[in-house]
Amino acid sequence: MKIWLDLRFIGENIYSTFILELLKDLIEKDEENVYLIYLNKPIDWFFFPNVIFRNIWIKNGSLKEQTKYLRILNSDKNNLMIFFNHFKPILYVWNYFILLSSLKDIYYSNFSNYFDKYFFLYLLEKNLKKSKKIICFDKNTIDELIEKFNIEEKKINIIQWFFPNINNDEIVEDFKINIKTKYGIKNDFFIYSGWEWVEKNYEKLMYVFKRLKTDGHNIDLIFLWENISRNIPLRNIVIKLELQNNIHFIWILKQNEKTLFYKEAFWVLFPSLYEPFPFRLSEAINFNSPIISSDLKNIKNIFWDSIKYFSAISVNNMYEKIKNYINTKDIKKFDFKQNYEKIKIKYSKQNTVNELLEIIK
Repeated sequence: MKIWLDLRFIGENIYSTFILELLKDLIEKDEENVYLIYLNKPIDWFFFPNVIFRNIWIKNGSLKEQTKYLRILNSDKNNLMIFFNHFKPILYVWNYFILLSSLKDIYYSNFSNYFDKYFFLYLLEKNLKKSKKIICFDKNTIDELIEKFNIEEKKINIIQWFFPNINNDEIVEDFKINIKTKYGIKNDFFIYSGWEWVEKNYEKLMYVFKRLKTDGHNIDLIFLWENISRNIPLRNIVIKLELQNNIHFIWILKQNEKTLFYKEAFWVLFPSLYEPFPFRLSEAINFNSPIISSDLKNIKNIFWDSIKYFSAISVNNMYEKIKNYINTKDIKKFDFKQNYEKIKIKYSKQNTVNELLEIIK
């Protein structure tokens, strides 16, 4: 059987890492089928005898997606197509699955005008309804699909997902710099885990740190990702609240430097308001860093009492909880590794591969 994979979305993010890890193991295990992969940029580590790559350079959501890409798919012909988001030619009617990470764009995207929003929702609904199967993370997404788009429950599949592996063993013996001194960090620090999207709730976090500073707590916050480091509204909030000396944007890092940041972090903060599966915590659990997260049901069902929680909708609750955790002097004595290993075993890549392969068959 010929299976096509739409990987035009692949970029420098945790979700892309997750998908590539998943597919690498899936294709390696599935020797019966041939996989044709559509890309917008080459992948240099993904080679198997039963894989064909095709670079097409067609952007997600573009006009060429609805025209040129449609012609390519119709002419190539296939037994099954798998899209890893809802972006696809609306007139493509052959057998296809959609692997849906979330429906966050319905709630948290800032559309420039009503037409853009209507067009987005129109394409989303049509493509979801025409798919043979929809594969998602969690029960909440199933409920949302049924309620908002009247999708038949029998065509929705849920599979267990996993935390991508982040290598935390790359500190060489002669790498003995003081990471705080190198980057001008004077205090103990938290690491923010999240992207620049509004549902990641970084704005409330800034007001929490303003209160901490006002109340005399000398604690800093580190943003490590490139995209959020370039977020102008966030930087304006930092200036408005006079937190320039406490908030640090650092994104050009060697892997061993990132490892040091996570090993020295007081806590990793995850204040997200919407999270079907917390991919961004992959780094924290692979580096065995203590985590304080929003008390979303999906996250609590994964971590239970292995991490700490606050209410992400209340600045006051976030402030009180973080203030108490700052005063937890013995936090470094607690062994998070054992609990995190149990979570990684339960949410393993092999389980995900087996479940996806069963759906494909």
